[in-house]
Amino acid sequence: MRQKRAKAYRKLMHLYSQSFGFRQPYQALVDAETCKASISLKIDIVKQLGTVLQGEVKPMITQCCIHELYLEGKFQQPATDLAKTFERRKCNHKEAIPGDDCLLSVVGDKNKHRYVIVTQSQPLRAKLRTVPAAPIVHINRSVVILEPPSDATLRTKAMVSDLEGLG
Repeated sequence: MRQKRAKAYRKLMHLYSQSFGFRQPYQALVDAETCKASISLKIDIVKQLGTVLQGEVKPMITQCCIHELYLEGKFQQPATDLAKTFERRKCNHKEAIPGDDCLLSVVGDKNKHRYVIVTQSQPLRAKLRTVPAAPIVHINRSVVILEPPSDATLRTKAMVSDLEGLG
């Protein structure tokens, strides 16, 4: 990883840990598309996540995302095998729903369980930018990228630091 990017990521993760209580091992919620992309681009996603987040990572996947991979059939078997190595996150959906909706429901509107969301879905990333304290990671041309903090995250951080200044 380039030094400039590593420094920026270190500062970002410091912001998330100081302002929102993120700690190692970081819980990375991975979606089905990321599993497929990491297999097709020959990326060791767990190792890369550890490098990007600059710490220990616990990759997790929801049952709905696993179901999505099963529906792809034998064609995506390596991605399914990769997903099976991740810890399962219970999403409590009786019937499997689309992966994006599942991840959005697991994260909720506050991300109280402090998940780092690893997704390739553009619409999901747009929705997650409205959730404060939701670090978003995606793959761009075989490079794993941690997005800069969203406006909602920066607003919440400012409110938290203002309250600490008053207290």
